[in-house]
Amino acid sequence: MVGGAEETGATETQGGSLASSLPSPLESVADMRATAKWILAALAVTGAALLGGGPLAAVGKIHGPGQAVTAYAGLLLSLVGIGWAIWRTADALIPPLTTPRSLDCSPLLADLRVRIACEPESFYGPFGASANDLHRALEFHSTVARNIERLLESEGPDGPRRALLLGKLTESRMTAANVHARLRSLWELAHAWQVRAQLRNARLHSLAGGAVAALGAVVFLSAAS
Repeated sequence: MVGGAEETGATETQGGSLASSLPSPLESVADMRATAKWILAALAVTGAALLGGGPLAAVGKIHGPGQAVTAYAGLLLSLVGIGWAIWRTADALIPPLTTPRSLDCSPLLADLRVRIACEPESFYGPFGASANDLHRALEFHSTVARNIERLLESEGPDGPRRALLLGKLTESRMTAANVHARLRSLWELAHAWQVRAQLRNARLHSLAGGAVAALGAVVFLSAAS
């Protein structure tokens, strides 16, 4: 039994070392927000091109209230398209709230939940099949470590069980640290995944807003032609 526990602890330690050697998902958050800023800049340039010099140059060709109303509708449509795209893209710059329950409840993490369900052992290891299982495992092993510490205090420096208790204490602390590392990695992944989902939504809204803005420009130019 002791040998099996040592082998399990060694495996968990190797798994924790492998996980810690990989880049943190949070490292991608800054790049994704930089991408959102570039999208905002592109939208600003597009808006300036559509609503800037072009309408001013063509305004002299608009005659009569009918053409004026059509031109106004085109400009308004372009403004709404660009404004909507900028509004939704700016959401990607707002840090999402990530809590222990986000993985179970957030609609932005639906595809991540599917990915985890396909290979739970890659995310939870031997500690269960959910974030709640990880929390329970962390509490259990932390409690075991505290109990062993109390036993060591009562055992004394020369007690016959001191060496055994010290070994068990090290094992419990290592296991608790491994569980905590998995929880932290899971939260970091959930946070980065939510930013990724926000950026994907921003790209879609940018395309839709750009299409609406282009339609508005066509309506305006048709009125001014």
